[in-house]
Amino acid sequence: MRSTNKDKVRSSNKNKAPSTKRNDVRSKDLALLIETARTAGAIARDYFHKGNTKSWNKSENHPVTEADIAVNNYLEKTLQKARPNYGWLSEETKDDASRIKSKYSFVVDPIDGTRAFMDGRPHFTICLAVIENGKAITGVVYNPILDEMFEAGLGAGARLNGKTISPSKCASIKGCSMIGYPRKFRRLGWPDMKVSIRNSMAYRIVLVAAGIHDAAVSFTPKSDWDLAAATIIANEAGATTTDLDDNAFYFAKDHITENGVICASPHLHDLLLTKIREQDNTLNSQQLETKMSDRKSDKKASKQLLHIVIGGELIDPMKTEFIDLDNMAYIGAYPNYAKAYDAWKNAAQSTVDNAHMRFFILHAHDLIDPDNDGIIG
Repeated sequence: MRSTNKDKVRSSNKNKAPSTKRNDVRSKDLALLIETARTAGAIARDYFHKGNTKSWNKSENHPVTEADIAVNNYLEKTLQKARPNYGWLSEETKDDASRIKSKYSFVVDPIDGTRAFMDGRPHFTICLAVIENGKAITGVVYNPILDEMFEAGLGAGARLNGKTISPSKCASIKGCSMIGYPRKFRRLGWPDMKVSIRNSMAYRIVLVAAGIHDAAVSFTPKSDWDLAAATIIANEAGATTTDLDDNAFYFAKDHITENGVICASPHLHDLLLTKIREQDNTLNSQQLETKMSDRKSDKKASKQLLHIVIGGELIDPMKTEFIDLDNMAYIGAYPNYAKAYDAWKNAAQSTVDNAHMRFFILHAHDLIDPDNDGIIG
């Protein structure tokens, strides 16, 4: 029997229905992730500002804090209650392989960048993703200190605080803005680049997705919870994110690690991949291993970060122009954020009688050593 135009329309609508339903589910999941990430961020932020958070090593060179556990407990309770049929994978929860058995699963990292959190650096993130049959379909990466909400849904683009983002158009390794460890690139003989350090792998990826940096390369294995949320954001923004062998990430396998990371705009990604392949025969595990010297010049330095607390009268309390720089109040220099915050809080109480008086914490170590590699300038 010949099909009529009406039949074709009906058939077309029928075919579209499942897709529309899936998009609706993804939209609701993304809204859930955003709301949950904000509340989880508030928990982490409270611990961050309070300071003196208890910490311990769950394995060699892998610290965890009571903040990680508190955030994880909130995420697990909230998300699993909202979607009881979803599988679960978290850095701070024993892997039950439910992500392999379930069509949909949450993949979360309560605090990605625990070292930054412990050092009082505002560069840690909360990472939440939903995967469908091993592929990330929604994701958020939230920096609660800087209030940066990166989010994306499959086929719906990527955004930072509601604004559409895209990677940079940089087309050269030399001179590019790279996120990684400077000494590692120097050991490998890479061209001169502007290299910045961020402990959170997810944060590195989304900064590239937003065009704030040009590329991120990690030579060492990364876990699925580091990558799931950030990968969907980067890919939806228009960046390319793969392992060191140019494989896309798959999050429903029997192991949870990936062979490094390359994230950049498509053309720059190809150049980076070629550079890495050229070195394949000469690289060894010792060269690729991330050493403590890549993160800090020494252990003592990690305990003595320079925070300065200052204050002064502002011309306008909503702006940063001071009335008289000669009459600035110097409160002191402090070795970590917790001590600086206490000093700032005590000083800020004196502003009650002067609405134009404001106190600030200046993270001077970030200005002196912006790459955090122990080299000034």
